[in-house]
Amino acid sequence: MKPITNYTKSGTFNIAYQVIGEGPVDIIYIPGWVSNIDMMWSEPRLAAFLTRLAFFSRLIIFDKRGTGLSDRSDEYSTMEERMDDINAVMDATNSKKAFLFSHSEGGSVSLLFSLSYPKRTLGVIGFGIFAKRRFSEDYPWAPTDEEREISNKLIENNWAHGKLDELRSLVPSLAHDNGFMHWLASYLRSGGSPKAALILHKQCTHIDVTDILDSIKVPTLLLFRKGDVEIRVEEGRYIAERIAKCRLIELEGQDHLFWTGDTYPILAEIQEFVTGIRPHRTDFNCDTEENKKSGVDLTTIMTENFLYNLKVEEFAKLCGRSLSAFKRDFNSAYNTTPSKWIKTKRLEYSKKLLFESDLNINEICYECGFINSSHFINSFKKQFGVPPLKLRNSNKVP
Repeated sequence: MKPITNYTKSGTFNIAYQVIGEGPVDIIYIPGWVSNIDMMWSEPRLAAFLTRLAFFSRLIIFDKRGTGLSDRSDEYSTMEERMDDINAVMDATNSKKAFLFSHSEGGSVSLLFSLSYPKRTLGVIGFGIFAKRRFSEDYPWAPTDEEREISNKLIENNWAHGKLDELRSLVPSLAHDNGFMHWLASYLRSGGSPKAALILHKQCTHIDVTDILDSIKVPTLLLFRKGDVEIRVEEGRYIAERIAKCRLIELEGQDHLFWTGDTYPILAEIQEFVTGIRPHRTDFNCDTEENKKSGVDLTTIMTENFLYNLKVEEFAKLCGRSLSAFKRDFNSAYNTTPSKWIKTKRLEYSKKLLFESDLNINEICYECGFINSSHFINSFKKQFGVPPLKLRNSNKVP
C-alpha cells in the first residue's frame, strides 16, 4: 500500500519520512539536492525502483531539512545538522543499524555519517556522489566558481518555469520525453522554493569530505554511469581509491538519475551488497519457475501496491514476469485486465476515504494513485453514478 507520511523532530525542525516494506535489513535513502517523498510516488520509474528495494529491505525515505515536506529554512544547514536529521529518522523508525543509500549531494553526508556513527551504519551505497563541489587542482572535476555562479543565475531566473539549461543533461535517455521533463521540473519545484534551491546549491560549494575518506571503515559500494556529465566517473575513482572497503562499479549509460535508463544492474548490485544474493535479470522481467519458487506472488504484489502510480509494464516487472505473461496470469487470477482492476481498486479505496478521512477531493485523487483530478472525478462518477463531492455531502450526518 502507499506509504504514510510521518514526522519526527530533529531539534526544532519537523522532518518528514516514510517507511516501505518489512524486510530484515534497513536501507535509508539519503536524497540529493532537493526531494519530495510524496511526489516520488507519482513517477512510475522512481516508484518502481523504490518498491523493488523494499522487496529485500525495510526502506526508509525522508526529506532533509529545508526541502520537500520537511520544515523550510532560510539558512545553510550544517553537516552536523544533516546527520542529526538522519539520526532522528532512525530513532523514529526504531532503526538500530542501516545501509545508507545516497544520491549525488547526499553522498557526502552519508560518508561523514558512517565515520561519525559507525555503529549505526551497516554500509554506504552511493550513486553518482562526489567528495567536493569546488574546483581544485587535485579535484578538477568539480565546477569552478565561475561555473557555479552561472548555475546560480539559472536557478534564480528559471526555477519558476523549470527551464533550466542543465535539466535535460541530468537524464539524456528521457531528454525528449516532455511528460517526464514536466514531472521532473515539478518535482524540483515541490522539493524547494527558488530561494531554498539557491541556498542549497550555494551550500554545496562548501562541501568537502576529501580529508576523511581514508578514515572510513564501513563497506562502501559506489555506482557510477560512465557517461554521467553531472558527476564524473573519475570522481568515483577518486573516492574509491581512498576508502579501504570500497567497491566501484562503472555502469554503461549517461543518466545522473538512478531510476531511469537501465536500472537492473543498479538494483542487482545493491541487492547483492545488502543481502549477498545477486538477482538474475530474468527475475525482473520474466515468468520463470525460479521466480515462482522464490515467492513472487502476483496477487500479493498487486494487493500491496495498486495505489502506486505505476504503469502496467512496471507492475509486470515487480511481479517478476514479462508483460505478456503478467497479463495472462493476471487474467487467470482476476478474470479482467490489469488496467481495469487497478482503476476499480483505486476508486473503491477513494470511496472509502471519502467517508473515513478529512482529505479533500484533490488529496483523495492523489492518495489513490490518480494524477489528474478531472479524470478522477469523471471516473468516480462513471463507477458510482455520482461525483465524489456530491456523494460525500449526501451522506453527511446533519
